[in-house]
Amino acid sequence: MTDKKILLKLVILIFFCSVKFSFAQQIPQFAYGSLNPEFYNPGVSGITKSINASAIGRTQWLNISGHPTAQALNLSSYIPNLHGGLGLIILNSQQGVQRNTFAMVGYSFITGNNNHRFGVGVRGGIIQSTIDGTMLRAPDGFYSGSIINHNDGLLPINSVSSTSAEFSVGIFYLNKIMNVGIAGSHLLNPSLKYSATTGKLSIDEVRNISGSISFLINREKTISIKPSAFVKYNFNEFQSEGSVLLGYKKSGWIGAGYRGISSENPDAIIGFIGVTLNPNFEVGYAYEYSISKLSAANDGSHELMLHYSVSLTKPSKPEKIIFTPRF
Repeated sequence: MTDKKILLKLVILIFFCSVKFSFAQQIPQFAYGSLNPEFYNPGVSGITKSINASAIGRTQWLNISGHPTAQALNLSSYIPNLHGGLGLIILNSQQGVQRNTFAMVGYSFITGNNNHRFGVGVRGGIIQSTIDGTMLRAPDGFYSGSIINHNDGLLPINSVSSTSAEFSVGIFYLNKIMNVGIAGSHLLNPSLKYSATTGKLSIDEVRNISGSISFLINREKTISIKPSAFVKYNFNEFQSEGSVLLGYKKSGWIGAGYRGISSENPDAIIGFIGVTLNPNFEVGYAYEYSISKLSAANDGSHELMLHYSVSLTKPSKPEKIIFTPRF
């Protein structure tokens, strides 16, 4: 058995064999998430007074069997008659034996003008989670062919599912050179409960707070600079990200970033590259070089981002404010 497989089995056993079977559910992380804050903050929906569509696909810790994968889709639009924006978020993630799907709709009340805007948003929906018990292996279990016996009543022997409600709020402010926001998710703090051989397997959701800030320097110059920072806090520990993107004539960008839980627990160094194919459509790629304790067992993470936007403001008005990676 290779070191990678041994490491994976140890992670699975630690992850699933606690007495209470209780752990935090987290919204999937994305390298481009900090540069597309609507994935985390419902206050962003419609704030650019445009129609937006974003999609992100991520493969994490490549070459580790059962490595995490995630996909996200965001659709939003400003609705003048509602004095705000509507948004739809669909997130899907697979982490080993567990798959989570989030589906959420939201509304953001927007005030301000072409120089600065402020959004206050709410978002609600459901989380559907599935655990594939056939892939679990307990230390005292018996496994032969199609026979699965974990010898643990809390471990399911087949696929089990649970559904829970999700609710989040957020506020967001932006002007032509910066944006800043704060949001809270998993505010209902419910538990996902799965049927097991005996009793209920329970996974607790944990409230999260996230904050983002970004600046756009030399906006109208040949070379523009966009430094960004993003933090998440689950009332136990912080995770922080920072990045700097360099844009060239609003035709594309390159950049670098860093993510870590603390100075003692670094996670990844991130590289960004992207191209603006036309005024409405852009494509971005990110590669994460792992510097965590799992770095020896994986070949990094890959992420692809697509973004499409159509302004709803009249051409005679000042240029719309942009918070995405476009320069």
